[in-house]
Amino acid sequence: MSKKNFYLVSYDISDQKRLQRVHKFLKDFGAWKQRSVFECWLTKEEYRKLKEGLKEIIKPREDRVRFYQICENCRKQAFYYGWGEIPERYEEDVVF
Repeated sequence: MSKKNFYLVSYDISDQKRLQRVHKFLKDFGAWKQRSVFECWLTKEEYRKLKEGLKEIIKPREDRVRFYQICENCRKQAFYYGWGEIPERYEEDVVF
């Protein structure tokens, strides 16, 4: 199995129809955590497909998508309030 890295993907999409398309597309790559944030465990190939697919959906002059790769050490140091928790490892059923 290829090594997977942890990514946060956030987005701000100006059009409701494109927003729904982006959200639906991202569900195939990770877990929806907050309004416009997904957590994804991805191989290099999956990450490439994710970026290419989103590039085809969004309008760069109107929308914004950000990708943050979180290293293992930084992920372990993450802090949160509330009922959510930081994932310890990827789950096979989350990523296609």
